[in-house]
Amino acid sequence: MISVSRRSVRLYVAAALTGMLSLSGCSHSPNGVVQGALTGIGGQSAQGAVSAWSVSWSNQVKGASVSYSPDGASAGLKAFRDGQAHFTASGKPLPDTETATITGLCTSAGALSLVAGVLPVGVAVKIDGINDLVLDAPTLAAILRGHVDRWNDPQIAALNAEQSLPDRKIEVLAEEGPSETTRAVNTYLAKSLGASWSPPQPDRWPTDVKGLTGSQPRDLANKLDDTEGGMAVLDGSIIGNRFVATQLIFDGHARKMDAASVVDAVAAGEVTAMPRSVVQDLDYSAGYGLATVIYVNVCKQYIEEPLDRLARSFGETLLGEKAQKDANSYSFVMSPSKRAINEGLALVRTIGDAR
Repeated sequence: MISVSRRSVRLYVAAALTGMLSLSGCSHSPNGVVQGALTGIGGQSAQGAVSAWSVSWSNQVKGASVSYSPDGASAGLKAFRDGQAHFTASGKPLPDTETATITGLCTSAGALSLVAGVLPVGVAVKIDGINDLVLDAPTLAAILRGHVDRWNDPQIAALNAEQSLPDRKIEVLAEEGPSETTRAVNTYLAKSLGASWSPPQPDRWPTDVKGLTGSQPRDLANKLDDTEGGMAVLDGSIIGNRFVATQLIFDGHARKMDAASVVDAVAAGEVTAMPRSVVQDLDYSAGYGLATVIYVNVCKQYIEEPLDRLARSFGETLLGEKAQKDANSYSFVMSPSKRAINEGLALVRTIGDAR
């Protein structure tokens, strides 16, 4: 007998009783056929993308909606395991060995982990008169640790020979975490020669990083607005045209944090398809590879069959061309590679097949 919490039952009722669900859960079904609400909990980096996917889904499937709470990747996974959420989102994939054991609102069939988007991460700076700046991994690591603490330091000047850099103190602003954005930078620095970067946890800064604060990303951006000489690591949707995003060195080339360069890194990246997951890597030699890869985790089979159809419909929509374009337009989230999308869709369409 399957035992579920009262909270789990309430989640099922929210999804199933919002409206009648027909035998077809496909996103291209006639209006009114699929109705209901899904609850997701996960990382902040996925919030903009989930919002865009939800709007696209609601527009295509009348009566369908998503409620997403950005409580953090760890909190989201715990909620998913405990039956407090229908899905979760984070900046790392779940291995097949882990998805196979997840229950919560899932049956013994476990869960699926799908790559769903790529959110660029940038090093934002506010320096009066400076509209472009190049940093490499060893220099970024030295700045974060306070070993390089002025903008006209010779190490920075050597990378920006044509710039007149000010003799101004570097004010590092860093989110204390845990954070998917921090995870992306830790990965970049750990992979780069000369940075000597070994964080104690993948999603937290090393303890010697300067300027650690409990501020959330948007509050951190507001602080950067008021900090001349400031530097902060932020996701691309926050940076936008608001701050100067430094060029970073990848494979010996200075690359801008722009859509074309990120897409190059995605397109050349390796895709690993497994029975329960699809993983997207970024190719640092091909483009701007500093990014949070967003993964969405759903049940392969839910405890109630109507949820299978609802989740399958949402999954097909979010991996569809329209929703992916919306996430790019509204949240600067790039699409995974074509192979990753196709492999993900193939897995999504198996939701509920185990019945």
